[in-house]
Amino acid sequence: MWWTVLVSFGVAVLSGLGVGSAGLLVVFLTAVEKMPQLAAQGLNLVFFLFSSGAALVVHMLRTPLLFGCILLLLVGGIPGSFLGTAVAHAISEELLRRLFGFLLIASGAMGLLKKKKR
Repeated sequence: MWWTVLVSFGVAVLSGLGVGSAGLLVVFLTAVEKMPQLAAQGLNLVFFLFSSGAALVVHMLRTPLLFGCILLLLVGGIPGSFLGTAVAHAISEELLRRLFGFLLIASGAMGLLKKKKR
């Protein structure tokens, strides 16, 4: 129990620093806690609600938000989340794990290979 609390705290700290920590939490939950992939991803989304909510408050205090962009993202994001949920339930958990692992590797490689702007 304490191990899970410590890992969750560490993931929260990394998330607050802007590190894409969602993959870390899902990997921990599936590999160490032996949680099914869909359940781990669902718990990660709940975790994300709180961390992104806190980040939104900080951003709203520091910079003006572009509400047109937010509306556009909502129009695509809400139907996309339902479509993603349907696809995740339609494919096998093994394939879902492999696709998620590929996404993490590709994302990490792109982050490493991306040239920094000056």
